[in-house]
Amino acid sequence: MAIEDAVVLAKCLRDVPGIEAAFTAYEALRRERVERVVAHGRRNGTGKAPGPIGRVIRDLALRMVFRRGSQPLGALRWLFEHRIDWETPVAPRVHGLAAGRSATVDARPP
Repeated sequence: MAIEDAVVLAKCLRDVPGIEAAFTAYEALRRERVERVVAHGRRNGTGKAPGPIGRVIRDLALRMVFRRGSQPLGALRWLFEHRIDWETPVAPRVHGLAAGRSATVDARPP
């Protein structure tokens, strides 16, 4: 996520005139994915049995998973196959950046 953030921020600073507008564009472009990744991590972290019994259960489950070998990504494809196209410029449409107003940003899909 940190590398993705750095690349998107660099694109925004490169393509969007003005630092404030670039940071506004950056936040608009990253917010949805970051929130989705955080929510996914939270779901994965809850429900795990703590302590030595939980560790034994987890280790047994992982052995079964790894015995199956490499499986298609399936539902996690969105997480691991995310790509950022450096060549495609960020196309900002900033409406009314007066105090208190938010900006809308269009980003062309890769």
